[in-house]
Amino acid sequence: MKKAIVTGANGFVGYWLIRELQRNGVAVTAVIKDEDENISALAEFPDVVIVYCDLSEFLDLPTRIPARDFDVMYHLAWVSAGGPGRADYAVQLNNVKYACDAVAAAAAIGCRKILFAGTVTERIAENVLNLSAKAVNNIYGVCKHMTHCLVDIESRRQGIEYVWMQFSNLFGPYSINGNIVGYTIKELLSGREATFGPSNQPYDLLYIEDLARAAYLLGSKATKRSCYYIGSGDVRILSEYLMEIGEEMELPGMIRIGFRPDDGTRYAKEWFDISPLVEDTGYKPSFSFANGLRKTVDWMKTTL
Repeated sequence: MKKAIVTGANGFVGYWLIRELQRNGVAVTAVIKDEDENISALAEFPDVVIVYCDLSEFLDLPTRIPARDFDVMYHLAWVSAGGPGRADYAVQLNNVKYACDAVAAAAAIGCRKILFAGTVTERIAENVLNLSAKAVNNIYGVCKHMTHCLVDIESRRQGIEYVWMQFSNLFGPYSINGNIVGYTIKELLSGREATFGPSNQPYDLLYIEDLARAAYLLGSKATKRSCYYIGSGDVRILSEYLMEIGEEMELPGMIRIGFRPDDGTRYAKEWFDISPLVEDTGYKPSFSFANGLRKTVDWMKTTL
């Protein structure tokens, strides 16, 4: 892989992916929503070409990127991937259309492959009608699942190879959307208890640099499958992860398990299988949860 386009380039995953791509000598064109967006984190990548294009204008992207013959496009852009917007059906449904538009744009620009940011949460959406309780955040997972289905169809229609990267629960420095690790660390650093539901289901927490490495490998290597789960290979019960955060920060008594109601969401251990990714790309996680956690805690101490 020599040339790549990254949408949502100023986001959490975008920053770390560009860092990994440049480390491997890949020339990057970064697609940013508009000139009002904060792109200060990208300043350390002086060779990155910045292109401004709102998601609603993605069908015009080929006219804004004069270069052609890109190897891949990483479509990471997604409005309200975190926060209350995850429960806004109008926002999330628009994201579905934008992803389909990205397929058409990638094909027009001459990309040989397009890779999408999926989520393990979409596996819950496959069975959402049978859940005893339906959390509003299921809207996000349902729309991710719908996107996965539609880009499969559109990629075949456009004649472009696609890979759906099904992410685990990510954490690490520069997270802007927040996550369960970031929430927990922030509460403890602020002197507050971190409260959770039962937390007795299988879970996988992946350090962001390992995610970036896996995404690079999926873009650069010939892939046999159209969907890969990207995880740590260290599946645990969620409460075990949470207690390790408390122990690392020497505040285990501030981790309060079972203080929130059960939202009915259930994960299955088999969803977190990384063996296809390892087999097809040679991916091997480099960071243990403890190592990634320490890096994240150190960074968050500088931000609060």
